[in-house]
Amino acid sequence: MNIERIKPENTPLPLGIPEEKTPSVPGGYPESLKKIFRNRQNLEWEIGTGFHSGPIRRRKGYRLALWSLTASMIDGLLLIAMSCVFLMVFIKIIKMPITRDLLADFASIYVVGSWLYMITTRFFIGSSIGEAACDLRLGRPQDRMSAWYFLRVVVRASLVVMTGIVLLPILSLVFGRDVPGVITGLKLFSLK
Repeated sequence: MNIERIKPENTPLPLGIPEEKTPSVPGGYPESLKKIFRNRQNLEWEIGTGFHSGPIRRRKGYRLALWSLTASMIDGLLLIAMSCVFLMVFIKIIKMPITRDLLADFASIYVVGSWLYMITTRFFIGSSIGEAACDLRLGRPQDRMSAWYFLRVVVRASLVVMTGIVLLPILSLVFGRDVPGVITGLKLFSLK
């Protein structure tokens, strides 16, 4: 792919600014504008990363599994934070002393919170916050319009929670496939 570089002196003027009203400074533009619109050689990353390069292959297999694991980590951190907040509020309201049973309370709040979080965000938004950050969606648009979509989301979230939240994403990484998606029929899809 042969790309021709545009030199700063050959750049077109923005629309709406007549050429005769541009400042008559030696060199064409004032120094403040030259600092803003400096040489575009620093933007070569656009070409190397495929930015604005048109359609690219979507992530599949191991790449999709790695992104799914990354999304799970983001969601896990969000859920830990939410569980801590809920537990602190619960302790404050009940005025319960901090004991060893607090860890069991935290674990139960974490499990129930993650189950509800995955169901509600995926049902209403189509992905969890971690999946949205990683450009993943649960199901195709026609799946989301199905009457069975909510039930499939509940079954998928229940399956992930019952297997310990971490086991199925790791199995997906090992096999290079969306294991909960294969079991429930509701697969993760990459937007990139």
